[in-house]
Amino acid sequence: MYNDIIIDNFSDPRNVGDLESADHELEIGNPVCGDRIKVQLSVTDNLINKAVFRAWGCATSVATANIFCRSIEGQTATEIAQRQPQEIEAMLGELEPSQHHCLHILSELHEKLTAQLNVGAA
Repeated sequence: MYNDIIIDNFSDPRNVGDLESADHELEIGNPVCGDRIKVQLSVTDNLINKAVFRAWGCATSVATANIFCRSIEGQTATEIAQRQPQEIEAMLGELEPSQHHCLHILSELHEKLTAQLNVGAA
């Protein structure tokens, strides 16, 4: 049903919350399943210091938002832009077919982040 990565990130989402003063905000939604994720970032000199989220949706989408936030903290936008699709897909572990929409959510979060921070892959 749920792999250990999803269970850990859904059961204890360490990056859930709000920033009082965010430098950047990303918001995505899936019109098919209704999942919606809002991410707020604190960024200094192209380095992501803090990433938090609010998510409305299934357990896997909440875990996806937490995994995304954890993976980008302490990274530069350039480092994130260089991630390969296979690397991004592996972040969620093995998923059931009904959870595959979260792979699209995770990719979309990466795309929006790099676009908003105006960074392309090297």
